[in-house]
Amino acid sequence: MTQPTDIILANLGAPTKPGEVRPFLKNLFCDPDIFHFPFGKPGQTFFSSTISILRAPKSRRFYNAIGGGSPLHKNTVKQAEKLKSVLNSQGDFRIRIAQRYWNPFIAEVAEDIRRDGGEKIILLPLYPHYSTTTTLSIVNEWKRVAVDLPEPQIIKRFYAEPLYIDACVEQIRNTLKEFSRQPHILFSAHAIPVQRVIDGDSYKNEIIDNMKIIMDQFRGDYSYSLCYQSKVGHIKWLEPKVETEIDRLVAEGINRILVFPISFVSEHLETLYELDIQKRDYALTHGIREYHRATTVQDSDLFIQTLAKIILEKTL
Repeated sequence: MTQPTDIILANLGAPTKPGEVRPFLKNLFCDPDIFHFPFGKPGQTFFSSTISILRAPKSRRFYNAIGGGSPLHKNTVKQAEKLKSVLNSQGDFRIRIAQRYWNPFIAEVAEDIRRDGGEKIILLPLYPHYSTTTTLSIVNEWKRVAVDLPEPQIIKRFYAEPLYIDACVEQIRNTLKEFSRQPHILFSAHAIPVQRVIDGDSYKNEIIDNMKIIMDQFRGDYSYSLCYQSKVGHIKWLEPKVETEIDRLVAEGINRILVFPISFVSEHLETLYELDIQKRDYALTHGIREYHRATTVQDSDLFIQTLAKIILEKTL
């Protein structure tokens, strides 16, 4: 009897209640694919523990502002359920959810597949663009915890898929209706360290390419630009940051902006708090009259169709 294909939807993960914030942060800062601390593994453990203790109170305040926890896992569950209903008519699939820094961990999912005797695996990080800080981190963790399992097929990026572009355009068009006059479209991407780009990380170029493909659908009707958010630490990360770009736009006489979080497919702290509260407050007190954010693609029909298409292409 042929075994089902195991589809692993992998994402960052996030705390769902205040008590989970500190251990989540420790897991995040302990990741060598993002943060390099001195003295090897002991240094990684020591510094990640120390930083998480220091940052936890501030992070808890942020999470409290959006209800006490992140909806990221719930969003991923909805995506998985909807994807399963689409794929069920096309073949035999098991959809599994894995998270890099919180439950259910990648190791737990590997154990489930081991128990169920999985023979064919597709690993799909829910990051539209490839980066050593996101997709590669998930792949490396899988390699560490699943050495005895079949080699998975890995979907490294999907930002240029036509259905995904349509999903992004749909979210932007829906938000355009909220403006009294034509806005400037401001794309916001999660920043990564500049050194990663210098070392060959393709993330920045993929973000720019994604933005241009999306705006091609608007046929030059809107001005647009790109900024970066969520910097951590003191090293140089991709710029301009959101506030800097807002200041530049205001100086040019632009006072209406539509913000699209181009690097995210689910709502979480970086959208619900950082963009909807922090950056919105900054914009409205520094010359912006209308500020509206397009929601992420989440479980929209077009996004689920995107995932189904690229999965089915891997199984043919």
